[in-house]
Amino acid sequence: MVLWFNSGHSYDYDFATVTLAYMNRYPNPYATHVQSVDTIDCRIDATTGDLMLTKLIVKTGRLPKFITYFVGDVTKSWVMEKIRINRDTQTMTTYTRNLDHKKIIIIEEFTHYSTNADGFTDVQSSVKFSSGINKFGIKNKLESWGHSKMQENLRGSREGLKFVMLKVNERRQAWLEQMA
Repeated sequence: MVLWFNSGHSYDYDFATVTLAYMNRYPNPYATHVQSVDTIDCRIDATTGDLMLTKLIVKTGRLPKFITYFVGDVTKSWVMEKIRINRDTQTMTTYTRNLDHKKIIIIEEFTHYSTNADGFTDVQSSVKFSSGINKFGIKNKLESWGHSKMQENLRGSREGLKFVMLKVNERRQAWLEQMA
């Protein structure tokens, strides 16, 4: 069985603010589990003019107790993130996936950011949970665990991005006041 989690959200910020905050979202007080973020590729697509980035993120966290019997007490996870920004259409797509523990569970997140008619930013996310463990009913239990944790994780992610957007606006306002 593969489980999907779908979510939609709107930020009362313009696309430029949301994308700038997204690119600079770590560190923030809602993401203390993120240990490091490294950009490993950054380029402009010659055909579309899109900005394309690949990042490597190291996060801490714990797997559920029922799985530690198989893998031990794993506390770190490596995540790959791909980002594509089209400034003409004011859209950003992101894709994240864990690079380790893939035999246990693969979590893939597909997210699309776009400007709405009010000039704010809409977000649509789909997260896919799939486990490679087919023994003792653990596959369904692990996928369900990932699915249930997603709502909590998404809430923290949204709050963290809002925190960074507020800081972006504060810095922008301070800069404008200096220029006046």
